[in-house]
Amino acid sequence: MKKLIWLLAASALSWSVASSAKDLSGMRWDEVLTQAKAEKTVVWYQWYFQDRFRETVKSFEKQYGIKVRITEGGHQSNLQKLIVEKNRKQGDIDVISLSGSDLAKIKAKEVLTGPLKNRLPDGQVLRYKIEGVDNHGMAPAFWGNQTGIAYNPLLIAEKDLPQTTEDFSAYIKAHPGSFGLNAENGGSGPGFIQSIARNMLPEIDFKTAEPSQQVMQAFQPVWDWFNHRKSDYVITASNIDSLNRVNGGELALAPAWEDQLAGLQKKGELSGKLKFYIPAIKMPGGGNVVAIPRNAAHPAAALVFIHWLTSSQTQSELNRVYGSAPQHPQASDAFSLLSAKERQKSTDWANKKLSDAIKAGFINEVSLHD
Repeated sequence: MKKLIWLLAASALSWSVASSAKDLSGMRWDEVLTQAKAEKTVVWYQWYFQDRFRETVKSFEKQYGIKVRITEGGHQSNLQKLIVEKNRKQGDIDVISLSGSDLAKIKAKEVLTGPLKNRLPDGQVLRYKIEGVDNHGMAPAFWGNQTGIAYNPLLIAEKDLPQTTEDFSAYIKAHPGSFGLNAENGGSGPGFIQSIARNMLPEIDFKTAEPSQQVMQAFQPVWDWFNHRKSDYVITASNIDSLNRVNGGELALAPAWEDQLAGLQKKGELSGKLKFYIPAIKMPGGGNVVAIPRNAAHPAAALVFIHWLTSSQTQSELNRVYGSAPQHPQASDAFSLLSAKERQKSTDWANKKLSDAIKAGFINEVSLHD
């Protein structure tokens, strides 16, 4: 009898949690807060800086009395788990971090709760279009990143920094081996490749163009530009390899991510003297988003956590601690490597299909080209 009572209670609890996920859309925010505190826990599948974020979320835990558990999974393994678990009655994930472009890989309305844009107190002012993908309010951005050029001021003066395609051509020719970029294992190099392509191919709409045979044939002048200078620049192994080479003085400048450079400088792993800029050719910016699976065990706690994470106060703190570009319009960007004026040279990524095709095209037509 005791076992039967226990099973019925467990079933009722499971039903209560599952039904609460459906009912959140009709709750007032004070009711969401009450439900969140009753759930007591939120499990965040976050793939980077986990140890540091465990310190950051302590202020949330203190404010709301809700424990945050951050897992150790990687980006792709977390995404795969989200997809594999989508048909389970209750999953292990309450909040999941995704890249902006990940939303193009899943059927968001079948996998995620939302739109969160209509459920979060600040939902209307948050950002939902990231890396060429509009997720229609399902997953707000919490982390902003920007590609640009990291440079060693001991090797190149600010006044000599290349700004245009012609400037880069002249610099690479005059300083062979001083410029490098990665084609794989990170998006900073591909961001630079897209920027060169945008300036050489103004007739292509990078937001909407499909990578048809005709469109990709138009990229031949871009591949030619890189191939004609191939002996004078370095193709690095990854984002971090590029930064390490600039830090060590092997390279004077290379494409990089603002947040990665700032984060490694704050940890003392890279020299604080390294600097960062966006050239006049513009370079793409992106970011990461957070979402709630439809079968989250703690949906109210997840919603409150996302509200806290995307708030102006927390976004200001992420800028201070990590160098992330704030995603709330009222947050402070006082600790960014870029000024507000410099950030105006940010542009969108090409749409996901075209981005993938450009990356593959560079590898096949340049990296593997004899």
